Amino acid sequence: MNRDKSKTSLAVSFAVCAVVLTAVVLSCAWFWGRTAATVQAQGTGSAWSDPINISNTASSSWFPDLAVDSQGHVHVIWCETTDVQGGRRQKEQVFYTVWNGTSWSALNDIVPPSWDIVRNAIAVDRRDILHMVFGGTVYGRNNSLYYRQAYAGESWSAAAWSTPHLINQGTNYMADVAVDSQGTIHVVYDDTVGRTSDSRYDENAEAVVSDIYYRNSANDGRIWSPVLSLFPSELTGSSHSRIEIDSSDTIHVTWDEGWDKLTGWGEPVYGAYTSSSDGGKTWSPVITVTYPVTGVAQMTVGSDGAGGVMLVWRLTSLDTIFYQWSADGGLSWGDPAAIPGLFARPWANPFDMYDMATDSAGRIHLVVVGQRVLDRTAPLGVYHLEWNGQFWSGGERIYGGPGFPEYPRIVVSQGNQLHVAWFVREDQWSDKDTGPHQVWYSHSQSAAPQQVATPVPTSTPIPPPPTPRLAPTITPYPTLSLADEGLPDGLYTDNDDVFRLAIALSPVALLAFVLVAVRMRWIGKSRR
Repeated sequence: MNRDKSKTSLAVSFAVCAVVLTAVVLSCAWFWGRTAATVQAQGTGSAWSDPINISNTASSSWFPDLAVDSQGHVHVIWCETTDVQGGRRQKEQVFYTVWNGTSWSALNDIVPPSWDIVRNAIAVDRRDILHMVFGGTVYGRNNSLYYRQAYAGESWSAAAWSTPHLINQGTNYMADVAVDSQGTIHVVYDDTVGRTSDSRYDENAEAVVSDIYYRNSANDGRIWSPVLSLFPSELTGSSHSRIEIDSSDTIHVTWDEGWDKLTGWGEPVYGAYTSSSDGGKTWSPVITVTYPVTGVAQMTVGSDGAGGVMLVWRLTSLDTIFYQWSADGGLSWGDPAAIPGLFARPWANPFDMYDMATDSAGRIHLVVVGQRVLDRTAPLGVYHLEWNGQFWSGGERIYGGPGFPEYPRIVVSQGNQLHVAWFVREDQWSDKDTGPHQVWYSHSQSAAPQQVATPVPTSTPIPPPPTPRLAPTITPYPTLSLADEGLPDGLYTDNDDVFRLAIALSPVALLAFVLVAVRMRWIGKSRR
């Protein structure tokens, strides 16, 4: 009888151990696979590291953004789009991964899923707090814009992120976020503000169009400034807003004017630029760019922090990339010119963007998707160019692999470390995509001096994440005010519990293995 009990107990122990060890082995295999791929990708031999696919999912990963903390850890977020209900609907989420200096972390969803489009942006401050804005319908409002923050060392978990705060009033497609040296958070975004007749649909119909808005918060996102329209217009839509804050804390904003993404109304007409040197209190007159003709799109801005301002754009009708330079903070401008030796990708869809960032020597780094020859059948690549105050470098190709790259984003950390993320489609025409999009990353170093980043102590710590609830009650707040715009507490999301369970079970698995081994040895001795 005792021997039968021993056999039963031994069988149960074996079963438990097998299940736990299987989970641990699978988790370790996944982790080691990502680590090996990353180590290979980070090898030397060229100015830019070998690009690595950091999403590598069966669903579509696109529209990435990235931030780098004082430890050199690279935080990347993007929109993950998954077909559900037999492909009849799509689930949108914000996915996250971080490079810790050795490997990329497991992917995790840090925002609950949405049925509507989610676009996201991220920035980090001197205290190593990450600031994120994202859209969608995750809290009951269609195409709304929300803000959350988390300490960089804990941001992998959705539960570490603060209570989401509603930013916009109408419907939003895209936003951008930046933080100045004083810790003030600055956000620009498109938002619907009015209606105008649109005969393309119906003579009596009204189409909602967007303007570009600005808000800031000087107290970690708890209270936000009043909503400010940077360029009110009731006749044309506005989109693709971008914000950069230079080393002198001057705020630079660009956007495309003439079309509205959410309604599809209009076409790109001109690029717009404005700036603020007093923390967003007042803004310079908006400068509009229509060189050499109308149809300007993808305008972006960079600044050397010493009065130099660079604008870069393209045309929908020409595969040429143009730039214009101001040496006095935008008071006067040189003649527009074409960037030599590099051409824009054929105009296929309105989603691509250019981006710029500045190193410690004041050199402005530009990333674009383009091609070396003026041939619409030529392969596309992600290219990096450097402006030294007088001319552009020849351009380095970061990525030239298969597919059609799009939407590059660049960040400079520690004065001279260059980080770029982008996504790749299988087809450049968005309505012909047949496979999942993937997010890629590459790294390089400029000739500028390195700056040792020392995190500033947090005088007012961000609130700790609340206790997670399996079925939270979500209460949207449809109106904005200067009071705290509270929404639901932080949430665990799909992958939080999965990977936490695997990590938590690792010591349990080891203990179970030891106990079973000891028990087997004891039974073996007793049988002798």
